[in-house]
Amino acid sequence: MATTPAQDAATGRRRLPGAFRALRASEALSSAGSQLTLVAMPVLAAADLGASPSRIALLSGAQFVPVLVVTPFAGRLADLRDRAPLLYASHFARAVVLALVVLLAALSRLDYAVLFAAAVLLGAFTALFDTALLAYVPDTVEEGELTRANGQLAAVNAVSQTAGPAVGGLVVTGLGPVVAMAVDSVSYLFGGAAVRARQRPARHRATRETASIRAGFAAVAASDPLRRLVASGSLFNLAEQVALSVLFIAVVQEADHSVAFLGFGFSAAGIGSVAGARATARYGGGDGARSWVWALLVTQAALLAALWSVGRGPWGAAGFMAAMVVYGAAMAYYNVHSLTVRQKVSPEGVLGRVNAVYRTFAFGTIPVGAGLAALLLLFTSAPVAATLVAGLSVVATWILARGTYTTERRDPS
Repeated sequence: MATTPAQDAATGRRRLPGAFRALRASEALSSAGSQLTLVAMPVLAAADLGASPSRIALLSGAQFVPVLVVTPFAGRLADLRDRAPLLYASHFARAVVLALVVLLAALSRLDYAVLFAAAVLLGAFTALFDTALLAYVPDTVEEGELTRANGQLAAVNAVSQTAGPAVGGLVVTGLGPVVAMAVDSVSYLFGGAAVRARQRPARHRATRETASIRAGFAAVAASDPLRRLVASGSLFNLAEQVALSVLFIAVVQEADHSVAFLGFGFSAAGIGSVAGARATARYGGGDGARSWVWALLVTQAALLAALWSVGRGPWGAAGFMAAMVVYGAAMAYYNVHSLTVRQKVSPEGVLGRVNAVYRTFAFGTIPVGAGLAALLLLFTSAPVAATLVAGLSVVATWILARGTYTTERRDPS
């Protein structure tokens, strides 16, 4: 049966508004392009600048350090101003940073210090973009379409993250790291232009009198579901980082698999995340008020199943891959519903800062998890270490699952 222009050909439902479709196109372009730079920047540092392994490691981490520093201020800015200009401004800023790197490289004037500074700037503008993006989605769609919209954006990111490293490797190998970064710069220009062409004003903005960073923490403290989301998300990220930190040891050292086997496992997780995000976008529905709890439990169980499958022969290898697919799918499902709940529960004009609080706590536990993994491995094996931490996290998540969940907004004051 033919669909009307207002319908989505895949689902038969009404198409999401043009502003959201422009945002989705922008995210697809920039997300795909950023995968090129993710591969190209360390290659450029190693091949053209002769950077040492330690410097390359610092360079790779430089893009993520600004997240903890910039995000709280980005959340305030996303509540105080229209979000669309912040999105395309951060796109254009990243395009300029990359263009300068390309120009300096072409002129043989690029050095490690400049490349490191560029990585930090890219991380800062990405933190601004990500924070504004999470607050902008509710400006582009109706509340009942939030799960669907968030699922579509998650699917776009999952596809980029799954296929991006392989495509980026091919582009960098065939055309060189400088050309790859030039392509990424152009992708940001097109991504920014897409948002600007169909921008929507913020539905709810804070005033300067109500736009303190402290208000985001107050909103989380005043809301039962927000407190649970922040606590469970932070605990899960800690447990996940422990599991991922010991996964390499379990696969490569204790079970004597190749690194390629581990790579296939993460590719399987990427495929699962694509499927999970697409399924959530199409069938998720509801407000996700309880869904995130079960998704976290399934995700942790899948990670543990993957760890305990390692080294158990062909069936264990098959179980490892299957568990990684489930892990990726459940993680995508959690991310979509967690974001949907935050968008629905956050008081008017505070969404940007609430998302900033969530990201600050959730990302802040990742290095703690890595350190905890190193400490536990001094006393026990990789699977036992991950099981111990995941078990504590599951118990905590189950405790958080008790009580009443609501999507009612509450005044943080």
